[in-house]
Amino acid sequence: MASSPSAASRPLPELQAGTREICDAIVHCLQLELDDLASTMTEAVIEEIPLYHAMTSPQQRARVHAHSLEHAHAIIECIRTWNLPTPEALRFVRERAALRANQQVPLSALLHAYRVGHRTVWERLARIIGECRQPQPLEATLALTTLTLSYTELISSTMAEAYTEHQRDRMLQVARARRDLLETLLRGDAESRADMVELASSFALVPGADFVVVVMSRQSGEIETEAAQTLRRHLALAIAQPFVVTRHREVISIAPVARARPAAIAHLVREAHTELAQTGEHWSAGISTVCGGLGEVARGYQEARRVVADNTEGVHALLEQRVHDYVVQHADGTAQRMIPPAARMVLGAEPLLVETLRAYAEAEMSVRDAASRLFVHSNTVVYRLEKLSRLLECDVTRFSNLVEVLTWLRLLGKL
Repeated sequence: MASSPSAASRPLPELQAGTREICDAIVHCLQLELDDLASTMTEAVIEEIPLYHAMTSPQQRARVHAHSLEHAHAIIECIRTWNLPTPEALRFVRERAALRANQQVPLSALLHAYRVGHRTVWERLARIIGECRQPQPLEATLALTTLTLSYTELISSTMAEAYTEHQRDRMLQVARARRDLLETLLRGDAESRADMVELASSFALVPGADFVVVVMSRQSGEIETEAAQTLRRHLALAIAQPFVVTRHREVISIAPVARARPAAIAHLVREAHTELAQTGEHWSAGISTVCGGLGEVARGYQEARRVVADNTEGVHALLEQRVHDYVVQHADGTAQRMIPPAARMVLGAEPLLVETLRAYAEAEMSVRDAASRLFVHSNTVVYRLEKLSRLLECDVTRFSNLVEVLTWLRLLGKL
C-alpha cells in the first residue's frame, strides 16, 4: 500500500547537524519513556472516546496499550531514521483496522483515537524539547511538527483505506453467502444441510419459523441495486434484518412473519413499490402464502413468481385474494370449454339480465336490495331472474346455480 497523497505532499525537511543531534537526544529520551508514553496514550484514548471508555476489562485495556506501544515504537523509528513508515511497517495499522471493522467499531472513533494519540505524542515531544539544553530547538520543533503531522496523516489514511477495504470485502462475502443461501432454499434442500441452517440463522431466518416470499420484477431494464435497497429499507421498519437478494431480473425477499404480520409486510412492499414508481420504475410484486419453515420457501417463491407473471404492475398478495378469484384467474382452457354453448350465447346476448344477476349477487340474494341498486321495482328483478333461469335452463335464485353462473361469467370476462 502506497503512502497517501496528503502525506507524500509534505516531504520531511532535511536536518542540519545540530537539529539531528537534538532528534537523537529525543529518541534516547523516548526510548527510556516508551512504556510510559504508551500508557499515557492508552489512558487518553480510553478517557476521551466514549466507545473506548466502555473498555474496562484488563484484557481490553491491555490490547489498547499494546497498540499504543506499537505506535510509540513507530514514531521513535521515524525520528531515528527520519523517514515515514514503509507499507510493511504499517501492517500493524492495517491489522487493527480489520479487527475494528469486524467488531463494527465506527471508523470515526478509530480516527479520533489516532488524533488523540498524535496529540499525546506531540505533548511528550514538546516537554522533551523544552528540557533539551541543545541550541536551535526551534528548528527541531518545526521539523518534528512536520514529521508527526505527516506520520498521523499516513497512519490515518492507511487505517481508513484498510478499514474500508475490509468492510467492502466483508460486504461482498455477506452478499455471496446470502445468494448461496437463497439458491439452496429455492432448491428446497436447505433444512437437510447443517451449514445452511446455521447460515440461515445468521440472517435471522430461523428454521421452523413462518415466512412469506416477496418477488419483485419488471418487464424491461436491468435490476438496479437501488430497488433492492428500497425494499430492504422499507421492510426494516418491521423486520430487524431484512433478507433481500437480487437474482437475475428479480428482487427476492424472504420475510419472517413472527412480529410483522403478512398484512404489514404487504403494506411495506406497497410503500417500496410506490417509491419506485415515483422514479418512473414500473414493477410488479407478488407475495406468497405463509411458508411453514425454510423447506417451503421454494414453494412460496413459485407462488409469488406466478403472481408476478399474472399481473403487469402493482403489488399482489395471495393472502389478500379470495380463493375463488384465484381459482378462476388460473383456470385453463378446459374450464371455459365446460361452459354450455347455449349458456355462452345467452350470457353474451343479454347484458341487462347479466347486470341484474350481478346486482342480485352483490345484494346477497336480496331481491329488494338488488332492485334498490338497479333503481327498478322488485317485480322487475324477479321477472329478469326468471327469464334468465328459463334461458339457461337452471334456477339462478338457487345458491349453487348462482355460484355456477357467476363462475361462467368470470371465465368469460363479463364479471
